[in-house]
Amino acid sequence: MRALATDTAVHVWIDVDMETDDPTQRVVVGGPRLVNDLLALPGRPALGVNNIVADVVGITATEIALLVDLLRSADRTLPFIVVSAPASGTDPLWQERARRIAQRTRGIATVIVLDETATASFKAKLGPLAVWNGAVRTYVPAPLETEADGWRHRYVPSSALAGASGAAAADRIVYAVAQLSTRRRVPAELRVFTGNDRNSVDQTLVEQVREELQFEVDLAHDELADVQRELARANGHLERLRRALEAQGLVDLYWGTSQAQEDVGDASRPETVQDVSEAVAAARTYLSAWLTIAPSAARELQGIDTSPNAFALGNSAWRGLQALAAYAQAKQAGAGGNFWSWCERGEAFSWPASSKRLAMRESETLRNGRHAESRIFEVDPQVGLGPRVFMEAHLKVSEGGGALAPRIYFYDDTDGATGRIHVGFVGPHFLVPNSKA
Repeated sequence: MRALATDTAVHVWIDVDMETDDPTQRVVVGGPRLVNDLLALPGRPALGVNNIVADVVGITATEIALLVDLLRSADRTLPFIVVSAPASGTDPLWQERARRIAQRTRGIATVIVLDETATASFKAKLGPLAVWNGAVRTYVPAPLETEADGWRHRYVPSSALAGASGAAAADRIVYAVAQLSTRRRVPAELRVFTGNDRNSVDQTLVEQVREELQFEVDLAHDELADVQRELARANGHLERLRRALEAQGLVDLYWGTSQAQEDVGDASRPETVQDVSEAVAAARTYLSAWLTIAPSAARELQGIDTSPNAFALGNSAWRGLQALAAYAQAKQAGAGGNFWSWCERGEAFSWPASSKRLAMRESETLRNGRHAESRIFEVDPQVGLGPRVFMEAHLKVSEGGGALAPRIYFYDDTDGATGRIHVGFVGPHFLVPNSKA
């Protein structure tokens, strides 16, 4: 902790660090006791123009307009986590869940709870940008004016918060705002601490350069998210064109075949998702006619879903899963070749056919070595190869071989008994290691 007293306030900066050589180590993120002790002192703690509160804040229906103005304020510096009331009696633990989230995010976010009346008023005021029916939404300091801004503000439905998966969903909410807090720029009042006694001038310059570079990285992440969003919209538009052609009996123009086929998924499938976990859930819901995702496929997604580029990774994974489904659909319509050749032709919804993004086989060294066992995944018994099978074809959701780089392993049975693609693994690279990793 670093503190500096001025004529008007005491400025406090707290760093929470952890180092590990084990990327599989689980880390529980939450406000340290030091923060709780400071917030218990007399005074009015604030970050910029936003007061910092130590517990949940209840908002009534009459205060909704004020809340919306605050969420839309360009001066807001804190994320707001808004927890909506579920239908009467359906989730008696929702307020306790909100309190636990507030305890873990003290100092880095404000948790708002809305009762049923306030939830209805909030929805009436913000429409699809609101939150309702027991869901939770994190409103980051970003535009909140049109539906196009919705992707910026993470939405977690009530179904994800209930049952065994509820703790993981709450972790994702906490980790997301914790990531935002690590990307703050050091306030001017506290930059006196960036140097040291031996070479304070040089250290100050280094720190300023580091901050500028980090700011550029953050902008790059945002720009990448924008690109992923535009790509998702373009794919959605392409799907609508296909439906229009199909309605006029011209679907052959789309597929380049002489045989019409059924739809992939549903017209209401989302164009964007928030993270990789949501991509898997969306694929199970909307692509189930062509894609089978094993119950055990999604593994160790917590670190990926809470990384600064979680949105970009999630939509890249969503694009990849849609590509696999579209390929299976095309094969049913009479297309030839494997997934690589289909993508290489530049088909609609295709995935980049390059060694940096797609591998159809593992190396002989890996296939015959000690890491081969890590590629044996659960598969639908209808494939006829037993409950588990060796999978080597995979999508590289993120370029490079970092420990958290997502991978999607699949088995192509489009020419087999099921006529489907079977996904056996969606998770970080460190769970499917190779000799280089």
